[in-house]
Amino acid sequence: MTKLDKLKQAEHMYVYDKQPLDVIGTKLDLSRRTLFYWKKEYDWDKKRFKVEYTKYCFSEELLDFARKIMNKISADIDNNKKTPPPEIYSLINILKNIPLVKQYTDSLQPEQKSEKKGLTPDIIHQIEREILGMEHI
Repeated sequence: MTKLDKLKQAEHMYVYDKQPLDVIGTKLDLSRRTLFYWKKEYDWDKKRFKVEYTKYCFSEELLDFARKIMNKISADIDNNKKTPPPEIYSLINILKNIPLVKQYTDSLQPEQKSEKKGLTPDIIHQIEREILGMEHI
């Protein structure tokens, strides 16, 4: 493996896998000095922040989109309108992934966990039962 290959792999391990430098150094047989130099020279901390921020923004947008679909479906029910099946299908798929999104956002900000309110699996099941008329087997 060339030095350039190790640089790319080390950056990926630090930025995307969030591995500490000492672990990266052991796995790739690199010195701490080299890793600290690369980290500073190639702005690994900035790249890591951007990756985490992008994931966080996507999570927030997904939750916002789910709220909008739920509000529309609720308005349809209140106005005795038939909700298009693709909207229901989209909401169901989003709701299935809300616990994963919540788990991710909670891992980013554990100190605010008690303050945050979100859709728990119990609330999702309640929405599916009461609004969508779905029963789990």
